[in-house]
Amino acid sequence: MLSGCLSLRTLKEPYKSLETYDPLQTPLGQIYAKTLQKDPLKSLGFILQEGDKALLQRIALIRLAVHNIDIQTYLYKNDISSRVMMSELYKAANRGVKVRLLIDDNGLDSDMSDIIMLNTHPNIDVKIFNPYHIRNRGLRYFEIMANYDQIEKRMHNKIFIVDNVALVIGGRNIADVYFDNDLEENFLDTDALFLGAVSLQAKKSFLDYWNFKDAVPANLLPSHAKLKKYAKNYSHSLSKLLLGEQNSYDEQVEAFIEKLIHKRNKAYEGQASFIADSPFKIHDLKPHSPINQALQDILKHTTNSLYIASSYLIPGPTLLKLLTEKLDQGLEVNILTNSLASTDAIVVYGAWERYAKKLVKAGANVYEIKSDFFHYVKYTRRGLKSKIKGRLKNSLHSKTLIFDGQKTWIGSFNLDARSANINTESVVVFDNGDFATYLQQRMQDQMRASWHLLLEKHALHSRLAWEGVEDGQVVRHIKPPDTSPFLRFIKNWSKILPESEL
Repeated sequence: MLSGCLSLRTLKEPYKSLETYDPLQTPLGQIYAKTLQKDPLKSLGFILQEGDKALLQRIALIRLAVHNIDIQTYLYKNDISSRVMMSELYKAANRGVKVRLLIDDNGLDSDMSDIIMLNTHPNIDVKIFNPYHIRNRGLRYFEIMANYDQIEKRMHNKIFIVDNVALVIGGRNIADVYFDNDLEENFLDTDALFLGAVSLQAKKSFLDYWNFKDAVPANLLPSHAKLKKYAKNYSHSLSKLLLGEQNSYDEQVEAFIEKLIHKRNKAYEGQASFIADSPFKIHDLKPHSPINQALQDILKHTTNSLYIASSYLIPGPTLLKLLTEKLDQGLEVNILTNSLASTDAIVVYGAWERYAKKLVKAGANVYEIKSDFFHYVKYTRRGLKSKIKGRLKNSLHSKTLIFDGQKTWIGSFNLDARSANINTESVVVFDNGDFATYLQQRMQDQMRASWHLLLEKHALHSRLAWEGVEDGQVVRHIKPPDTSPFLRFIKNWSKILPESEL
C-alpha cells in the first residue's frame, strides 16, 4: 500500500550497463542454444503472426522471462491491449523480472495513472522520452508553437527485448489498433522475433536511450495533486489490472509457449544487423541517419527485385532519383502503401500522390491498400487471415523492405523525410532467402487484394487510375476509390505543406 504521493517521487537505481548473465542460459536462450553457439554472430528469425496473435506471442515471451524485459515504444494507449500486457509485466515483476518501459511523450495516450501504478513496483521502471512541460494535453499547442523545433522530434523506435536474447521488432506500438482489437480501425502490420546476437545489439541501443538526458522518470511528471489521487486509488486500480482478462487468452498463450519450447515454429538462421539512430538526433541541427545511409547502400547493390511495404511513403528527390535509376537498370520495384481511403494521415497521402505518378511512369508496380482490405483477403497457405467486412477502416502500418528476395528490412523506419531527418528510428536487416521469400509472397498476396495504380491517357496528359477487383469484377477508378469530394479536397489542399514537416 502506498503511504502517499511522496513515495511516488522516489527515484530508482540507475541502469547503465548490460547485465552479466549468459543470455543463452535463460529459458528462451536454452531452446536454441546449440544452434546459436555454433556461430555467435548469427541469429534466428521468426515471423510473428498478425493482429491479436502478435499480442499473445509477446505475452508468451513475457511469461518465459527470468531476468529482464526492456520495451521501447512510440505510442502507448490505455486500452484493452495495453492493460493485458501491463498485467503480464506486473506479474513478471512479481517473479523478480526487471521491467523497463520507455515511451515517447507524444504517443502517450493516458492520464498516467496506469503508468504511475506500474512504476511503483520495485522491479518496474518507466521513463518518458522528450516530455512536454505542459501536462494538460489540451494546452500543449502553446508549447508546440513556442518550441516547435524541439517538440516535433520524437522517438519512433519500437523494440521489445526479453532476457537479452529475444528481440521483437516491427511497426507495432502498444494499443488496440495494432492488435486487431479496435472496432473502428485496425492496422495491417508486420513484425518479427529474433533470437541471438542481434538482441544484444538492440539492448545497447536501448541503454543509450534509457540513459539519455531527455528520458525522464515517469513519476517526476505528474503534479502533487495528481500523485495524491493516484495513491488514493492505487489498491483498486492494481486489483483491476491483475484481474485482467487472463482466462480469455491463457490457453492460446500456453500454446504459443509450447510451440516455442518444442521448436515447432519455423526458424530461419542468418546474419542480423540492428541499426538505430542515436538519441542525440533530436538535438542535432543537421542530423545524420545511419538507417537512411544503410538503406541507400543496400539499394545500390540490389539488382533483381525490390519489395516495399511502407505506410507513410514520401520518397523525396534523392530516393526517387535512386529508384528511377535502378528501374532504368532493370530492377523490378514493387510498392505497397496506403490509399487515400485507408490512410490515417491525409497530408502524407497528398505528398505521396505526386511521387506515385512518377514511379508508375518510371515502371514501378505500385499498389494501395483498400480501406476494407481484410474483406478481400482469403485464407492462403501462407497464413493471411480472412475477416468479415464491417469494420470502418483498415490501414497499412508495415515498414518492410525485401531486397533481391534475400535480405529483409524490418522496423519502425518509414520512407519519408520525418524518419530520415526528424524522428529517431530502428531497424533490423536480416540475411536469409527463405525468410525474405516468405514475407515477399505474403506481400504479393496483399498486393493482389489492393488497388493497382496505372497511367491512362487523358486529353494531352496522362492521369492515375486505380484498378482492382470488386464483387468478382475488375473495375477501374479515375479518382481515389472510396473517398468523398471533401476528402479529396483536403488531400489537394494539403499539398501546399512542406514535405520536410510531414
